[in-house]
Amino acid sequence: MTEMILGLPVDQITYAAILDDVPKFLASKQKMSIISVNPQIALEAKKYPAIIQLIENSTHRIPDGIGIVLVSKITGGKIKERVAGFDLMVELLEYANKTQKKCFFYGAKPEVLNDAIKNIQNDYPNLIVAGSIDGYTKMTNHEIVAQMNAVQPDFVFVALGFPRQELWLAENMTNVNGSIFQDVGGSFDVLSGHVKRAPAFFIKTHLEWLYRSLSNPTRIGRIVQLPIFVVKSLWWKMRNGND
Repeated sequence: MTEMILGLPVDQITYAAILDDVPKFLASKQKMSIISVNPQIALEAKKYPAIIQLIENSTHRIPDGIGIVLVSKITGGKIKERVAGFDLMVELLEYANKTQKKCFFYGAKPEVLNDAIKNIQNDYPNLIVAGSIDGYTKMTNHEIVAQMNAVQPDFVFVALGFPRQELWLAENMTNVNGSIFQDVGGSFDVLSGHVKRAPAFFIKTHLEWLYRSLSNPTRIGRIVQLPIFVVKSLWWKMRNGND
């Protein structure tokens, strides 16, 4: 089931349901696109028609933010839990490790990417790191796609941050011979150890976004985004109902 929040489709979905779908898409060779929908993306997506189209056409639009869950609850929706992009990526890495699947990692600074790859190889020794490209590469999209296709990855994780990663997927995903695609934001930073994840208290109380905003001056504006998102979402719902 899908809900419309501020004009964007968001799926009523859980980690378990997504993981159940993974082997089906791998077996069928169909593309599974997992795209995060959070308050920031919902507020800014209108600037990028390609991102709206990407979200609309994706197979899994995850409620990656407590703000999404809150708006769904207030408006009588059925999204009960946040599906965090980082946690989902970890679940996918564990699946790839158990099944010896090939993963490709694209994004982040060179040193961050290198350290993330080292930690991933240590933590998931049976996972195959098929390739990686940092987010500051001078390669063209055609060259990046060609490098991915040379190894035919099962999983492609894109960590370029919003909106770069979504725009890249919108333009290039159809040309990549891969199965499972996910936009993962700053996940490589956490996996590399360069950025610490929020303490358990913040995660359990759904305040991870606040911790990350206070810890990073460049993200302070997101504190203001949440109440703006809630108000705009409720107004949108009032005007559009169940359309």
